[in-house]
Amino acid sequence: MTLTELNRMWARPLALIGLGLAVCVSGTVVLADEDSSLRYTATVRAIQAAEPAVVNIEGNKPSNPSAIDSQQVNGMGAGVIIDPRGYILTNQHVVQDVGRIEVTLHDGSKYIGRLIARDPETDLALVQITAAKTQFPVIRFGTSSDLVRGERVIAIGNPFGYHHTVTEGIVSALHRDIPVNGSQNYPDLIQTDASINPGNSGGPLLNADGDMIGINAAVRIGAQGIGFAIPVDKATEIAADMIAQHRRGSFESPISVTTTYSSGRPRVEVLRASGSQLQRGDVIRAVGKRTIKTRLDYELALLDQSAGADVTLELERSGTVVTSSLALESRSSTKAQLASTTSIQEQVYRGLGLKLELADAAKVTQQNTSYKGGMRVTSVRSNSPAYTAQIQSGDILVGLLEWQTPNWEDLAWIMNKNEIKSGSPKFHIMRGSDVFWGTMDINSTSVR
Repeated sequence: MTLTELNRMWARPLALIGLGLAVCVSGTVVLADEDSSLRYTATVRAIQAAEPAVVNIEGNKPSNPSAIDSQQVNGMGAGVIIDPRGYILTNQHVVQDVGRIEVTLHDGSKYIGRLIARDPETDLALVQITAAKTQFPVIRFGTSSDLVRGERVIAIGNPFGYHHTVTEGIVSALHRDIPVNGSQNYPDLIQTDASINPGNSGGPLLNADGDMIGINAAVRIGAQGIGFAIPVDKATEIAADMIAQHRRGSFESPISVTTTYSSGRPRVEVLRASGSQLQRGDVIRAVGKRTIKTRLDYELALLDQSAGADVTLELERSGTVVTSSLALESRSSTKAQLASTTSIQEQVYRGLGLKLELADAAKVTQQNTSYKGGMRVTSVRSNSPAYTAQIQSGDILVGLLEWQTPNWEDLAWIMNKNEIKSGSPKFHIMRGSDVFWGTMDINSTSVR
């Protein structure tokens, strides 16, 4: 071998060092250690940690849902897996009016998703995919409570159908209130200059550590570098509401909880603990073997439980860690008694201002598979809580507080909750094929 050939042999591998390769003494080219390579920046590691839990969502939807013969168009967006059982959080507008929700994971595997619940008011929805003996990867949650302008953020999504596109930018502003289409308003959004385009909706906005701090939701039409995301703390609360709505029906938890934040650290505190060993102010650290950081964790932990079960909880009380149990109460024993001793029709009319009749459960479920049935509104009393909340005759009451209202027995049980007798109970009504959420302002003396 000539000297020139030797020089060429050594020159080639040496020129590749800048591409992340290294050369050992013998001249053999080997891959550089990821831990030492300059290519594996914090951004790269953040993306690699998060993207297995990011999904692409596609499906056909009518271009004009109200038209009799509407042309079908391709809809697309993204979502994040929030539980190993396949629960996915996304934007409501991504899956609205989609007949077949096609979900593609990062590894290319494909599933058909089922719409579990949705909240048009916040434009969030819950979808589930299932597979035998499969535990899906889960997004790592951060918090939006301590965001600062200028910190680095990363968006992952499905813009224009380009799966798992990643972009980087900064937090441009916080607490933006954005009107979208004249009827939809997004309050308290994160503004970012990370490129967000149609199809990014429902995907995560990550911080520099790869923790999700927002759900990408909207762009400013005609502008560049102006995108918006729903803060993750708000998104997890709405997701917790939807999980609670999905799981409740056969049992009742005797406590209510809330997520609080201190220095960017979430914890779950007990608000109400009637009929249990727990106390107001207890901090729930674990349910069974599941670590609890937010109310969403708590609701997911109860998802597969059943009436009569005793759940073990690890608590922090006045700085001391204690173990307690939580009995999940059966509702069946009280339903018949409540229905027979109380004229529920009169109670609903007196307290809410509604006259109701039982709706066809099959038709309700056909319109929206999340609901088991409902109560049709036949009249609304003027100046009543329902009237002020703009509920109309023909609407179907499908939920009140955090529970569904498929029949008189369930409605009787709900109407005897303390939360109905005072405060501003949340309601769900179906109007045509749409479901609307709102609150009713109730005088403490209205319901007896």
